[in-house]
Amino acid sequence: MSGTLTGPVYGGLVPGGAIGQQLQAITRRAVIPSVYVQIYQSHPLLSLLFSNAQRARGGVSMITIPAQGASFVSFSWGSFAGDFPMPTDVAAINDAQFNLKLGMIPIGFFGMEAIVQSSEVIIPKLRAVMSDAAVVMKQALAGYIYSNNQATPNVIDGLPQAYDDGTNVTAYGGITRAGNPWWIGQYYPNPMQITTRQGMAVWLTQIMTGAGGESVDFVVMNPAQWAALMSDFMGLEMFQTGPRSRYGMDDVVNAGFRAIRVLDTPIFPDPFCPMGTVFAINSRYLALYVSEFTSPMVFSGFESQIPNGQIANIGVLITALDLVCAKPSSGAYAVNVPGGAWPNTLATPAVL
Repeated sequence: MSGTLTGPVYGGLVPGGAIGQQLQAITRRAVIPSVYVQIYQSHPLLSLLFSNAQRARGGVSMITIPAQGASFVSFSWGSFAGDFPMPTDVAAINDAQFNLKLGMIPIGFFGMEAIVQSSEVIIPKLRAVMSDAAVVMKQALAGYIYSNNQATPNVIDGLPQAYDDGTNVTAYGGITRAGNPWWIGQYYPNPMQITTRQGMAVWLTQIMTGAGGESVDFVVMNPAQWAALMSDFMGLEMFQTGPRSRYGMDDVVNAGFRAIRVLDTPIFPDPFCPMGTVFAINSRYLALYVSEFTSPMVFSGFESQIPNGQIANIGVLITALDLVCAKPSSGAYAVNVPGGAWPNTLATPAVL
């Protein structure tokens, strides 16, 4: 058990000692009929990916992307004679192949729980467990998309795999990056101070150049480093007051920003983004592919455990998905990014 169950609290209107125990024995507790969850964090990037998820079906390599890495034709100048070199047939397309990854959460339902909660129930435990299972699955996915999972092929492919330049991830989607420069992402192991407006603007321009002129859609940062970037904006804030203006009791002066843009590129914080790591993403080429049979999660239904000698049921919450980038050079990620509004991020919930 991860915690300690608490007994009755004495004080205020509730006496202690024998009188308090007597009241406890003959009085129901006044319980709020809601469970207030304390252990999870928001996951903005995962929510964005789910909202724009693509469907995937069966087959070997459920997600296959034809990637052109060379020109089919070549340009030449001509003379008065109008002569030109004969065309050649160039093999310019390679298939990047990805498999869906299977995520599961087993859920048990013991037969005696149904009897105990058949009446006098405040919060149905099974309903709370089912709701918790969906949240736990999202929390797990929100963390894994930020990690390099190359060594564990059964785990979803993360952003570091998509945008690596071959330093840490030698192959992506079955295509090796050595000898295929068109399949190399933009990896910045020691970037400039991008937690400032000027540094972020220079970095975004550098990424745009490396992507052949295409700009990224958004940038994701750790909240501590996003706050450091936001504070760089606050030094330019101005509050103007007219000569006859007066502030009333209901008037407020707001400082700071809920949203940040640099070079018209939105930048937002994600608690799951590791400290010191920043991702720049072009959503045109990045998508979460989800099996249409789980879309995005499906419950198997409960199966009896009586053949195993127990009055209970077990079901499984299932998802099958993968995070795929069709053009690694379209985005970038940086590590060892200095600067932060506070030293470290809050610890990831122990349940993960």
